[in-house]
Amino acid sequence: MSWQDFVDKGLLEGGIIREAAIFGIDGGIWAQSAGCNISEDEQRAIVDGLNDPPLREIRVGGRKYRCTMSSLDVILSKGALVVESDDRSRSGGDVGGCIIKKTNQAVIVAEYPPKSSEMDVLAGVEQLGNYLIRNNY
Repeated sequence: MSWQDFVDKGLLEGGIIREAAIFGIDGGIWAQSAGCNISEDEQRAIVDGLNDPPLREIRVGGRKYRCTMSSLDVILSKGALVVESDDRSRSGGDVGGCIIKKTNQAVIVAEYPPKSSEMDVLAGVEQLGNYLIRNNY
């Protein structure tokens, strides 16, 4: 299975995740959905946050999320805002949340809409993450 298949079939196929990506801990996108654009700065900030929790917020594709839980391998967050500049942001409405999982070599990012259950998204992300860990990724 290709990295893109992990995103398309492993994360997006069930319809509960809106956008997803897998990138390397050292940086660089391995695979992503069409609308997912995680900048290099955002990738570094996510990895740094996973290495030194707890986090208050993260940014993914220009959207700011309030972290509800962060640890050395998982970040749960809610309430995305559309970031217009460093000092201004506007609410994107009730836009769901984002779950991030770190494996040995990669980071999985899954953004989900408000109609999706956070626990269902977390279960899918954890399942893929654990599969990658078992296969030394």
